[in-house]
Amino acid sequence: MAQPLTDSRRLEILESQGYRELISGHLFASAVRLAPGIDDKHVLLEQAGEELAHFEVIAAMYERVCGKNLYDAVAARADALPMPASWLEITVAAYLVDRAAAVQLSAYEKLGDEQLGKLIHKILDHEHKHLTAAQTTLRDQCQANPEQSQLAQQHVERWFPVARATLDASPAAAAIAAAFADSVRPTLNACGLKLPPDAAA
Repeated sequence: MAQPLTDSRRLEILESQGYRELISGHLFASAVRLAPGIDDKHVLLEQAGEELAHFEVIAAMYERVCGKNLYDAVAARADALPMPASWLEITVAAYLVDRAAAVQLSAYEKLGDEQLGKLIHKILDHEHKHLTAAQTTLRDQCQANPEQSQLAQQHVERWFPVARATLDASPAAAAIAAAFADSVRPTLNACGLKLPPDAAA
């Protein structure tokens, strides 16, 4: 039977997840101007709204636990995240950052914390939809033009470490980072891409 989380550990989790939701919202919102069609723009706006809605739910729980504002705690770090400059780059970045978030959420789910359980399950449902869309877009772009694959590889080498850095610095960090690498490898291979040389670092 899982041990109940302490309030301090629960706060660490909420702050980390709140940060990931906020940067995902930023990524999707910034991608709107880069999207090639109106349908893509609508989808990205919807996804940005979902990420910010997740943030607000997490922030409410955070405030109940410690009485502090989660946005104040994570905004500066979120604002420091680089923003993609092309549709291909946002596709790579969003896929990797969302995949890292999903892997970390799955690790939280295994903690068996009742207070976090329902929230995690709801977020994972949305992350699955986002990942499916990102995988399809990435494959379409890479398979349509071999030159895109070469450029996409540069984006993978830039964004894989960024995405990995969003994972928690916990005792299980090495295992979670390895699970993240394993989770993106099949899609990258299907796109003619590979993990960076330091992917296991």
